[in-house]
Amino acid sequence: MMQVTLEQVHDVINSNDDNQSVQVASFSEIKHTSYSYTASQTFYHITLSNSDRSYLLLVSPLQSGTTAPPGPITLPALSIVLSKILDNTAVPVPRPVAHDVSGNDGKWPFGWLLLRIPGSSPRSPATTSLASIRHVLSPTQLARIGLRLGTYLRALHGVTNDWFGVPMDKEPEPPSVPSFAALLAAGEEGEGEGEGEDMTPYSWQDTFVSQFEGLLERVCGDAETRKSTPCDIDVDQLRRSLSRAIGSFLFDDVEMPRLIWVTGNEEDVIVSLAGEDDREADISYILPTFGRAIWGDPLMEAWFLPPGPSAAIGEGYFDGEEDGTLIVFSATQDQEDVVYRIPSFDDLSRGDGA
Repeated sequence: MMQVTLEQVHDVINSNDDNQSVQVASFSEIKHTSYSYTASQTFYHITLSNSDRSYLLLVSPLQSGTTAPPGPITLPALSIVLSKILDNTAVPVPRPVAHDVSGNDGKWPFGWLLLRIPGSSPRSPATTSLASIRHVLSPTQLARIGLRLGTYLRALHGVTNDWFGVPMDKEPEPPSVPSFAALLAAGEEGEGEGEGEDMTPYSWQDTFVSQFEGLLERVCGDAETRKSTPCDIDVDQLRRSLSRAIGSFLFDDVEMPRLIWVTGNEEDVIVSLAGEDDREADISYILPTFGRAIWGDPLMEAWFLPPGPSAAIGEGYFDGEEDGTLIVFSATQDQEDVVYRIPSFDDLSRGDGA
């Protein structure tokens, strides 16, 4: 099991964010059991002595061998995603400070991403998640938080990209623009410049199918493996659902790649209480659990799966838009509902070490 020591945390803090000779008052692991949990990444909450600053440290074990196993997006890619959120929205996610994927030049068995918590206060506990205090909040407080959360989800979905798929450290090469001569040749010979280029990132349907097939193979093995070792998942039924979704042109409506949190849930929403008798409840910040994020269709959000989001989240999401409503597929509408539900919960395959 990967262990992070106080000395290592102290080294990271004092090497970044203009910190010099500061003392770490506390650091503790943030326990996670929900959709956003992944065994290969661990969050630590860090407070400093005599300072209002507090941090999150995300650590991930170094990969051995030449081929990394499938798992969450890389630490540099996550840093880029968080920076895009901060640059384009008012969603309170921690700000990336620095990252190191070398394990401190091989001295440590893990890479790390240091994040500064917005509105830091050492008195704010790390585990005051909406899930943990929901039972003590009043209907008015829950409605306020739901409205705010809906607004933040809409803002996240407003962050767009040029291509579909999993966030990466480097953007894929854009497709080449064929010359006039090449277009002329294509008309005459049926082929031209650009033949053989991978256009998958520029089609939501192609991207989704690729991710879908990859997940099924990770969970159930390839076709040969499934002949000898039956899978607990009805692969044939899932493929039929996918075929019906494609035949109904459900993927064609998604033309703009949008940032999808995918696994966001109440454990990731950190709530603050203020005012007389802690009556004022608000979202302090969002845990940066974007390890399963994807540029794709907002309907993949776990918040939108049946039975759908609360009325407050829906109202906040549409911000008073006339006739604004979220599409929630019922259990009988197994096309997009079933097809989206499986890849959304990529951690069904936690056993692979992801």
